[in-house]
Amino acid sequence: MPTQPPRYRPPGWKPAKPWERPGLFVKDQRKRGRAGMRERAQVLAEEPLCRLCLGKGLEVASDVVDHILPLAWGGSDDRSNKQGLCDPCHDAKSKAERKLARQRKIEVFD
Repeated sequence: MPTQPPRYRPPGWKPAKPWERPGLFVKDQRKRGRAGMRERAQVLAEEPLCRLCLGKGLEVASDVVDHILPLAWGGSDDRSNKQGLCDPCHDAKSKAERKLARQRKIEVFD
């Protein structure tokens, strides 16, 4: 016994392949693959301590490479826009950026 009602599909209909879906492989500015891995390793080697914790007077090892100005906000993927952060600082910064993005979206539509 079927669990869903039958769907009308025109003759010759086939499901789209993953590579045929629109917007799946949209090019962005982010470096990927070995080039991205090499640059992340370089940033962590140059900045072994978290930049935000150093500003607070703490010495904590950096674990994550973060974009200072997010790519979605027009930041570049250059070395000058990257910094080394510890996990707690990265999580807090990302949370604040998401909150600001939600506020901006609401302000735009009001």
